[in-house]
Amino acid sequence: MIICPYCQFNNPTEHKFCQSCGSPLQQWRAFIFPGKSSIALAVSEIQAPEGIQPGEDTDIWEQVTANTLTPIDPVTLGTRDANDWLGPQQRYQLIEALQLNVDSEKPLEVQVTDTKPNDVASSLVEQRHQFSLTELRHTSEKKLFPLSAYPYLALHSRFFPSIPELQEAWVESDHSVLIVEDRRHLPDLLTIWKQETLDPLQQVHSFYVMVELWEAMSVFKGQGSLLNISNLCMDEDQIVCLRYIEPGPYRNDYRLADMGLLWQSLLQSNGQSLPDLINLAAQVIEGQFDDIEGLKEALIAIADKYQLGTDISTAISETPSETNVLADLDIPGLEGLDINEDASMDSIDSPTMVLPMKLTGLEDAGQSHVGQQRDHNEDNYFIQSALSRQETLSSQTLDAKCAYILCDGMGGHSGGEVASQLAVDNLREYLDGHWQSDLPNEAELRNAIGQTNQVIYEKNQSEERTGSARMGTTLVMLLVKGTQAVAAHVGDSRLYRYTKRLGLQQITVDHEVGQREIKRGVEPAIAYARPDAYQLTQALGPCGEDVLDPSFNYLNLTEDTLLLLCSDGLSDDRLLETHCSTHIEPILRGHKGIEEGVADLIELANEQNGHDNITALVVKLKVKPDLSKLQSV
Repeated sequence: MIICPYCQFNNPTEHKFCQSCGSPLQQWRAFIFPGKSSIALAVSEIQAPEGIQPGEDTDIWEQVTANTLTPIDPVTLGTRDANDWLGPQQRYQLIEALQLNVDSEKPLEVQVTDTKPNDVASSLVEQRHQFSLTELRHTSEKKLFPLSAYPYLALHSRFFPSIPELQEAWVESDHSVLIVEDRRHLPDLLTIWKQETLDPLQQVHSFYVMVELWEAMSVFKGQGSLLNISNLCMDEDQIVCLRYIEPGPYRNDYRLADMGLLWQSLLQSNGQSLPDLINLAAQVIEGQFDDIEGLKEALIAIADKYQLGTDISTAISETPSETNVLADLDIPGLEGLDINEDASMDSIDSPTMVLPMKLTGLEDAGQSHVGQQRDHNEDNYFIQSALSRQETLSSQTLDAKCAYILCDGMGGHSGGEVASQLAVDNLREYLDGHWQSDLPNEAELRNAIGQTNQVIYEKNQSEERTGSARMGTTLVMLLVKGTQAVAAHVGDSRLYRYTKRLGLQQITVDHEVGQREIKRGVEPAIAYARPDAYQLTQALGPCGEDVLDPSFNYLNLTEDTLLLLCSDGLSDDRLLETHCSTHIEPILRGHKGIEEGVADLIELANEQNGHDNITALVVKLKVKPDLSKLQSV
């Protein structure tokens, strides 16, 4: 069971959201290492820790990779029950009982719940520039982090999401702990590979990512992370990912042939594997490749042969060969450690090349209703869809330039509908005059929203409206260009995204007092105990532009997606989360027409909520890999 950190409700382990309050249930994996190394990471308040001169980390890391360090002997650490705290900070709670009498060089794994999910101040990734390697005798224990955290920190900026996120790490007297993103919900790479519909480009791309990861892991003797088939998975963007970095060094004789054997097993599981990849795997097993670069070139040649493109490497790796990669990580004390000659890591930029996608279909629909308790409708919306299609005997291309605006007005004496209509009209005019081709950047969107806010604000001033009589409106706006989209929002009107793999996700975060307090570090239960917790902190019109702070989200469409804009008359009381399987999923799967689906959502809101105006805009987008963008030129 997972205990919700917000309401303390017990939820099934497989659930991602609390069944009681709907809050996200973020789970993490704790890796507990018995004993501790004589070398650790330390937070550096100065350029290099006292007693360690710049460049001495070279010698320390040589000891690490040579496996000459002697760890402290493990001891019996005792038993922890489920729901006990792991670590002194009382943040991570055990989901299961834990026996810490460990007599293995590999860490013990246990699942934990982060009871303070909004406290991101301790993120090690954000603090990585403060770390340096040092001997324990040269620093205070309270500022130590385990040496096993080092590969996560060193590789995150270039290799996330292939490398999982490290949330926290600490050293105790007789063991150390890493808190790592839990990826056991992602599908196994082998499961994906067995699918007969796996695109040949994905086969080549997956192998190329694995080669890049192999190259990066060689510095830390961590290639075993890639050879454990159960440790390989694939995320929603079709990128090969690791569930964790296997701590090394347990072996010093990893060979490319080992990876070739893994490739061979993957290829044998798929009846439509590319013959050239099968031959390449055999050559790797036979030892015909002495270096990483030759293997990369062979993969690029296969991609070129199948007209999948020769720019896989440039899309993934753009670091020049003379770059000292670890020096670029901004970790003090590593300036003298050049790994290019020893580890052949001349190019380890992020292997996060998402398969190029193309739009194959777009449908949209909108509807608004006054609700069951209001006598007038203060919601307004706008839809503008421009689709262009090009089709030949061998290809079909669909492009889209679409705008969706939804506003929920407020204010006495008909002020709400006036404000929402002003907002829709002004934003529509701005887009007509300024949005030419690519999606607007954040500065352009801020300018559009700022000008709209000023129009409503000046009307409030001219009509001498005060207090609750001042008109205003929320805003959620979605702009779509091809397979890219951007959302801008002010207030509590929302944008949701639904995909088959990710389910329903709330993209926007309401601008309200409760969320403001949570961002300030207040516990959610306390924040939402306030009587004004749901009072808006942002709206268009009541105040001048100087206090307006809209939020923005840029989206890449990598699979068939349903986007839903709605006012709070539809989203209140977790209506969409509760009825997702019956009212949202069927629209994406084609079991229900989009116009019918929107009408059903309005009807549902009237039946279950009905206390407010109800507006829903639904956009259904279908995509698939665009191989033409990777063809040779």
